[in-house]
Amino acid sequence: MPQIKSNIYRRVLGLIVLSIFCLPYSTYAKKSAKPTPKEPTISVEQEQQFTYYWYAAKQAIVEERYGDAYVLLKFCNAINPEDGTTLCFLGILEQGIGNSLKGLILMRDAFEADPYDQWYQYSKELMDMHSPSATAEALRVVEKAYLVQKKANSEKKNARVDENLLVTLRRLYISAGQFKKALELQDQIEKQQGYTEENVYYRFHLYSALGQDKKAIQAVDKYLEQNPENMEYLPLTILNNYAYYMATHRGDLTKAEKMSAITIREEPNNPVFLDTYGWILHLKGQDELAKFYLEKAKWNSTEETHKDIIKHLNAIQ
Repeated sequence: MPQIKSNIYRRVLGLIVLSIFCLPYSTYAKKSAKPTPKEPTISVEQEQQFTYYWYAAKQAIVEERYGDAYVLLKFCNAINPEDGTTLCFLGILEQGIGNSLKGLILMRDAFEADPYDQWYQYSKELMDMHSPSATAEALRVVEKAYLVQKKANSEKKNARVDENLLVTLRRLYISAGQFKKALELQDQIEKQQGYTEENVYYRFHLYSALGQDKKAIQAVDKYLEQNPENMEYLPLTILNNYAYYMATHRGDLTKAEKMSAITIREEPNNPVFLDTYGWILHLKGQDELAKFYLEKAKWNSTEETHKDIIKHLNAIQ
């Protein structure tokens, strides 16, 4: 086997070693909670051979003998062509020597053999292509893996779908403009992770994308009720939008200024944040200071933000 290219050798080592130590070899992990992939009819002797070759390949990878590992994994694949983990590792090794297409096909075969576990590497490679067709295929893959895991866990008490799978699927739903599906998934993510700052961010923006601005604000309200001391840990875009809403719709100018001040402290040249802060100061009657921040916003503005900033400046002047 040709030598693996040095610029990606660490990636290959990291991916394979992590996977080997974190995942059992799928076909023979009898105690696994996941659905057992369809196994070929093999003898006890073949099963023993598979186990021997598998651990020999693992050792070869740890020792960076990738050529030997490749040969040993090919032996495993010959004994059981349906073992998803073996197929995935072979795919990674093929990519390591520059056979990108062959590697991708092997990762696809790994997923089809074992969608419960072998969704990640295939979907990641697809997403890294940044093409509409590849992204659509990634969505199909991750959605199928989600349904498989959900079904497998449905009868188990306190069962949890892989959180990495959930957040990847949310990302793909958002990329595809499927905001309602992303919002439905958000409920499950929060059930497993809790109502974190990151989850407030996604809930806020998903409601905003669906035109449900009131619910977007209520999502932030809920977080602040539960975590009143954690205001400054919220994402800056949420603080900015929430501060503007507090000032213009609720009239709570003191709280609005406090929240907006956090955003310009962190990003002092952000024209959107400066515009919000200047407008809040205007509503508080501090027009000279408001002009200072709005002028600064104007000088840092983009084509997208310039119009609104000028509108606020004209209103004050």
